[in-house]
Amino acid sequence: MRDPIRCALIGFDYGHQGAFATALLDHPNAQIVGVAEPGASEAARARAREFAERCGVRCYDDPWALMDAETPKAVSLCLPPERNPAVVAEMAARGVHVLSEKPPAADLAGAELIADTVRETGIRFTFGFHAARFAPSVARAIGAVRGGRVGEVRVLSGMYLQVKGPRYTISVEEARRRVEAEEPSVGELANFGGYVFLAFSAFAGAPVKSVYCEQDAFFYDSYRIAGIEDLAVVSLEYVNGVVATCVIGRTPTKSLPNADVRFEVIGSEGVLHVNSLAERIFVYGDFSDGDQFDRGGFEAPTYGPQSWRLYVDDFLCAILEGRDPELTAEDALEYQRTLEAAYESAATGRVVAVQYVQ
Repeated sequence: MRDPIRCALIGFDYGHQGAFATALLDHPNAQIVGVAEPGASEAARARAREFAERCGVRCYDDPWALMDAETPKAVSLCLPPERNPAVVAEMAARGVHVLSEKPPAADLAGAELIADTVRETGIRFTFGFHAARFAPSVARAIGAVRGGRVGEVRVLSGMYLQVKGPRYTISVEEARRRVEAEEPSVGELANFGGYVFLAFSAFAGAPVKSVYCEQDAFFYDSYRIAGIEDLAVVSLEYVNGVVATCVIGRTPTKSLPNADVRFEVIGSEGVLHVNSLAERIFVYGDFSDGDQFDRGGFEAPTYGPQSWRLYVDDFLCAILEGRDPELTAEDALEYQRTLEAAYESAATGRVVAVQYVQ
């Protein structure tokens, strides 16, 4: 029987770390050996301490002290995208495999650093747009398309609309603080675009050739202040001739379900429809005057394996089997190229070619 992979958790300022940490804690091939929270947020430090206590391990303020003391072989990083590439490079230099929060980088240079590092060191790297490949309905659809069920793919359409904006978006005060401090903010195209772009690339079976994008802050004053978008419409052309259109953003809707994700794949021999709501059981109950965000009177739990558990399992299996994970550093690089072309298109009003280094 194999020894479990020694894993560390670094960064609790983003919501996905709780899911990834829980999946690692529950996995028979993983052993959590330490936790670190290097940020200034007391809430994040409290979450890190609580999880460390739950695991029976030490919580460090300095992630490198954790790495030196516990010598993990894999880490789950949930850090701001502008800091992430340098940390990934240092982890790779130590021979440590990386499961990264999304987005993995703030710009193309950061994504290129990650990809170059992974190529040079051979570590396993994956990043947190798990639902793009591991949500059961999407995974089944990708398998069907790759198996030729719709023939030659011609046209794609998609939608990723996250809700509960008033709970999870930044406040006007926070937006002003970030502007005054010259701190970057991540818009919803960067935050959620990977869920669509990475699913599309699996359906198309080819990289993106060009992008056209229109975006704006339609719903939130705080987004306008911070200079980021809450909604975008993106059209893409792939090098094999496939064309695609998608809507990506965050709406003001306060109640469940927490996201509306749909795809359509039109091929030469059929059409495939994907609806993430089909993975949920809607449980209706009494209307509540309590939490304004959850008072709609129903819950919508998913059934079957959660995408983030399947994603973590794929990462651990990739380490044990010596193979690439489903989402790789090369996918992260293509995602960043697509994202930056979309931002340039939105700024210029023109179709922008995606540049690749041969």
